[in-house]
Amino acid sequence: MSALETVRVGIVGPSWWVDYWHLVAIKAHPQAEIVAVCGERPRALAEVQSQYGTSARYFTRYEDMLEQVSLDGVIVCTPNDLHYPVTMAALHRGLHVHCEKPLALNAAQAREMAQTARARGLIGMTNFPYRDNPCVQRMRQMLSQGAIGTPLHIVGSYSGGFGLLRPPNWRGWRDRSGAGILGDLGSHLIDLARFVTGQEFRSVCAHTLTALWSGEGLPPQLVRTEDSRAGNRNDDACAFLAGFDTGMQGVFHTSWVAEQGHYRQEQILEVCGTRGRLRFTATHGGTCLQQLRAEPGRWEVIPVAGTVRPDEADGEDEDYFRPGRHTPSNTTYRWIEAIRTGAQQVSPDLEDGWRAQQVIDAVLRASAEQRWIDVEV
Repeated sequence: MSALETVRVGIVGPSWWVDYWHLVAIKAHPQAEIVAVCGERPRALAEVQSQYGTSARYFTRYEDMLEQVSLDGVIVCTPNDLHYPVTMAALHRGLHVHCEKPLALNAAQAREMAQTARARGLIGMTNFPYRDNPCVQRMRQMLSQGAIGTPLHIVGSYSGGFGLLRPPNWRGWRDRSGAGILGDLGSHLIDLARFVTGQEFRSVCAHTLTALWSGEGLPPQLVRTEDSRAGNRNDDACAFLAGFDTGMQGVFHTSWVAEQGHYRQEQILEVCGTRGRLRFTATHGGTCLQQLRAEPGRWEVIPVAGTVRPDEADGEDEDYFRPGRHTPSNTTYRWIEAIRTGAQQVSPDLEDGWRAQQVIDAVLRASAEQRWIDVEV
């Protein structure tokens, strides 16, 4: 691919997340512009252009947008059931794609998306932005350098409280999102485990839970997600065990019915090895990487530039939790730059999204069948 003077971007599925993450990167990149936006409801052109730029046209059908506007790449930020059709339509038109997670409703769809992008020489990215957290990058580096010896097991959790009292919009319904919390926050947890260790999930055993709310102030009825009483409701919490290709074991939990107080969201990832432990923690109140070695035998904070530790934080801030938003490490900024320069690929790519989807599928099946399930290789 040859270099481009300007990268023309289309957005399908405008939302607060588009504004918070993607729009910031596009506006920061000197050679990118939004030329089309597609949403479900009609909007005045003046409103759209005041938000996304004077070059932006607005559509309510992505098919019309792809047909009528000259684009270089498309950002897909729709409910999960539209990830596959929108991405495939864009790829078949020769457009690069940056798709939100989870990549699809199932691994078969995700595989086709990844293979199509590769076959056509297009840059496909899955938006796993937490890889670019400087603490995560440092953790990966230290593990690869043997800082804690041979990894024996990994423990991870990612939780939020936004599913308390009611399903969190379309994510709470199986037909729109496929998986609930497992696809929403759990996909990030799966990707982080793969990324920092360089290992692949090989088998899983799981339990998914749905909280059926009957009214504010009343306790929920807790049922297995596979229970007929859950109906079309998705998983609100998921716990699963995992075996990795080296024999390393994993314990994971993800939930959107976990009260967060002022933290709002919390990620914890800890890897234990033959010579110590590494622990990554991120909340809206700060981000931190710690190491425990036999000597001196206590937790030590690893200084990491570009992050704010909880003891340094001035209250709460979304950017404490996602510190790379305003930097060139932003996934969307890197995707644009890869398109502009004619790069062959950018990470995390659509194959990373497919690998995460394979684990999601296996976890859902393991919970339904109440047994260990091998992850598709």
